[in-house]
Amino acid sequence: MDPTKKNNMKKNHGSVLIMAMILIVICSALAVSIAAMSNTNIQLASNQQKVNTALSAAQSGLECCRFLTKTFTLPSTNRNNITSADADLVWGILCQKLQNTSFDGKTVASAGSFTDAVGSGTQILAENLNYDDISSFTIRFYRYANEPNIIKIQSTGKCGETTQQVNMDMLIAKEGKVLSYAVAGRGRMWLTGQSTIHGDVFSTWNRAEIPPYNMTNDSSVLGTINTVLTLNQIKDESYQLETLNANNEPVDENWQPLGCDYEDRYYSEDDEIKAYHEGINYGQAGGNMPGMSIGDYNTDMYVAGLTDIAQCPSGDREVEYFPHSAGNYNYPRDGTPYSTSNLKLTRHVYENTTFSNAKLPSNRNALFRNCTFEEVLYIDCNKNTSSYYNNVRFENCTFNGVIVTNVPQSLKWMQNCLYFTGEAAFENTSSVQEATILAPHFNVNLGNTNPELNENNVLTGAIIGGIVDVRGNAQIYGTIISMADTSQWSSGYVTNIGATLDDGGSETTELGDIGVIDITPDQDQMLPSGITSPIIIKTLQNTYSEG
Repeated sequence: MDPTKKNNMKKNHGSVLIMAMILIVICSALAVSIAAMSNTNIQLASNQQKVNTALSAAQSGLECCRFLTKTFTLPSTNRNNITSADADLVWGILCQKLQNTSFDGKTVASAGSFTDAVGSGTQILAENLNYDDISSFTIRFYRYANEPNIIKIQSTGKCGETTQQVNMDMLIAKEGKVLSYAVAGRGRMWLTGQSTIHGDVFSTWNRAEIPPYNMTNDSSVLGTINTVLTLNQIKDESYQLETLNANNEPVDENWQPLGCDYEDRYYSEDDEIKAYHEGINYGQAGGNMPGMSIGDYNTDMYVAGLTDIAQCPSGDREVEYFPHSAGNYNYPRDGTPYSTSNLKLTRHVYENTTFSNAKLPSNRNALFRNCTFEEVLYIDCNKNTSSYYNNVRFENCTFNGVIVTNVPQSLKWMQNCLYFTGEAAFENTSSVQEATILAPHFNVNLGNTNPELNENNVLTGAIIGGIVDVRGNAQIYGTIISMADTSQWSSGYVTNIGATLDDGGSETTELGDIGVIDITPDQDQMLPSGITSPIIIKTLQNTYSEG
């Protein structure tokens, strides 16, 4: 064999050996790397599992905190705000409740003061409460001295050495669920004309043989319609609120389930509700909401510091009837001066006068013409009889404050009445922003409040009456509450929003009563002073944070 070829073969054998060794080293390195990556991934997965478990434990602790705040009864208040004393009382009740509560066999022992970078305050803790076999959580309630109405929650979950923390604030507030509705009442409700409700409506009318609602197709409810009557109760009657298919679903014009396309809803001529709406909720509870019962009201607190309005000379008095004939206040509606269906009134007449923090004594049955009212106007009457009452008419008046009445225990719609006629202008700049009218068991008639839509007929805050009728042009930013229980009467006593000449309302008599009405509730507002409601601890969902 050629010596040269032999040497080349030896060289090739050496190269193959080196390549093989390199491949073995590379494969070994890859195997080690893969093993290391697998171990890392396992560790990462384990760590993530611990993080998730710790977070779940922390969130469970947060839910435990929220549950605990709903398990005890707090006092009530008839003021429009929560004072520091109220907040201190609630905090004391909460701390005592926690100290008396056993968590998985453990009791809260850690309570006292603290100071951190934000400030100083008081706190109470429950530590190392079991979430599952491998994790636990600690809950902490605390509040700062300079924010007594805010209770802060901190829940820390732990899994092994891994911890996660979640936080949320809670507000000590006055319960005001009724303010989540645009209109709420204990009687029937009619919605007509160019009226738009920017929210939900609610009625406790429980006489199934008479429909709780009547709404015409020129009005709108940009929310839901709520009734205490069940669908089965209504089905047994001769009317229907809405058209439903065999599955009790609302339908569109093609008789298909409506879904959320509310504008496509099919309306039958037999429907009591022809207005645009976003669904009817049957069998709803809520008749015991604060503000819906006469027992919730006491307005005595408004009387202090007021000046009695003097009597008018006998020459400054006018005779009117209520209800009256169309366009004529001096003649009864039924044409019979001494009929029981109307009331003859000798009105004390006040003209071109400004009143501030004033009280109108009983039986004045005043007529205010071109008057201006600042701060509080208090209308007195007897709580328990119909002998001392006040049927008051306001003509072309300006209201820069709030109207408050005494609290008659029964509805006398002719005797106790607030009747607004002409071009009433509302712009509440008083210290009482929670209401424009607070008149329980009074008949409140916001008649032709303005002939034109403008910035002067904006009513801010709740409008509360036994029965509330709103006609003409008005923009209302607040809730209308008709709190009188009218179920004993089979007809009349209807809350009219935008009533027309044809569909009723005892005082709807003139073309000017028809206008454009918009009602927008403000559920962040407080119930006005004079309405008793429980203090609650309210979760502020938008304050949730992790870390």
